[in-house]
Amino acid sequence: MDNKKQEKTLFTKNRDSESQFSAIMKSFDLALLNIGHFSGKEWNYGPICSGFSRFYLVDEGSATVTIGGRAHTLSKGHVYLIPSLLTHSDRCHQQFGHYYIHFVDCSKHILDYFHKYDMPLQLDSTAEDQQIIRRLLSLCPDSSLSDPLPETYDNSTSMIQLVQRFKLLPLGKQMEVNALLMLLLSRFFDKAKQQENVSDQRILKALYHIGNNLDKTFSIEEMAEEAHLGVYRFIRLFRQQTGYTPVEYIIRQRILHAQMLFIDGNHTLKEVAGMVGYSNYAYFTRSFKKVTELTPSEFIRQNR
Repeated sequence: MDNKKQEKTLFTKNRDSESQFSAIMKSFDLALLNIGHFSGKEWNYGPICSGFSRFYLVDEGSATVTIGGRAHTLSKGHVYLIPSLLTHSDRCHQQFGHYYIHFVDCSKHILDYFHKYDMPLQLDSTAEDQQIIRRLLSLCPDSSLSDPLPETYDNSTSMIQLVQRFKLLPLGKQMEVNALLMLLLSRFFDKAKQQENVSDQRILKALYHIGNNLDKTFSIEEMAEEAHLGVYRFIRLFRQQTGYTPVEYIIRQRILHAQMLFIDGNHTLKEVAGMVGYSNYAYFTRSFKKVTELTPSEFIRQNR
């Protein structure tokens, strides 16, 4: 390939990459809710499943965050990301200090990325991380938590008020905060691995069908038949492509949709159960707790 062709190919790749990045930037509407510093010997909360994401930079001692039954140590010199709607529990009985940032994507598009990628929990902190936090503190100086207890701020009323407060900032400041939050997020997405790398058109069609029919009852046999596969072959291929069995995938998608409906706060528990395909409320409750570690009522108390 001659130099002109190489330059053209490189330009096309860079233009496509920039276009994709620009589309992602436009799709996110990030709002900073809280930023501040905590230092103390008691940091024991949970299980917590919030409608906003958390970013931590630890500068003193250590603590433990449990996710999915696995305990992770939060230690000095590292940064951490806990995505929205990820159930976790915090434990600490010694001196522990960290900077915290709570933010929400008002467009809700970031949830799609969080669920499509296997996100790292921990990264080594850098001087740039500290500079970004200092700048965010200067842009939003009165955004620290008045009380560290989650029940005082982890609810939809508080979130709405904090988003409204953020939206009152001058547009230039909002844009800068968005850019800084995106820089922090980009480090984690740079190390993330895509969970669903589905290439088989039959499975892609099944995923599309599931996503558009969460409120309906359909069987694995029907999906297999539509894909022109035997049931066991369909299940094996589905798991190879997505990492889940069809039943596991359907349950996770239904519960994720239920969480979003609960956060919106416009429906009763039984209405939401029906809207995500559960005619049996008790079974819906069991499925919800299996995925989130909280009952629907507990989740609502935290987020509505």
